[in-house]
Amino acid sequence: MQRLFYQTVTTYGAVLFSKEEVKIYSRLAANKIYWEKKFKKDFIYNAKMNGEILGSFSMDTNGNIEYFFVHMNYHGKGIATELYNTLEEIAKESNIKTLTTQIHLATKAFFEKKEFEIVKNEVKVVGGNEITSYSGVKHL
Repeated sequence: MQRLFYQTVTTYGAVLFSKEEVKIYSRLAANKIYWEKKFKKDFIYNAKMNGEILGSFSMDTNGNIEYFFVHMNYHGKGIATELYNTLEEIAKESNIKTLTTQIHLATKAFFEKKEFEIVKNEVKVVGGNEITSYSGVKHL
């Protein structure tokens, strides 16, 4: 799990995040205590095939989706949709009424399809390019 998180942050995330954000997230991937606490208190589910983790999500008990990703080799194969369906099912079973998440431009269309209300937060310059960040909210 930690390895996949690290790979996603340093490869695919490098396109979405600033260098500083990539450093912070990659350090998090190596922080064993962080992951032990997270597995005890949050809802974490992985999509696996032949023992390999293809994607994952983490949602806290308040409905905040901390991360949601699929390994870049498996994009476009329906894995994100299956993971999302599981996430929403867990939220409903846990009586979570609202889902929230931070959204990047690359994932905006996915969350729009899942009927999230998208709010534009800020525009920042990363590596000479403007990056717009968004928040998403969905009432179940």
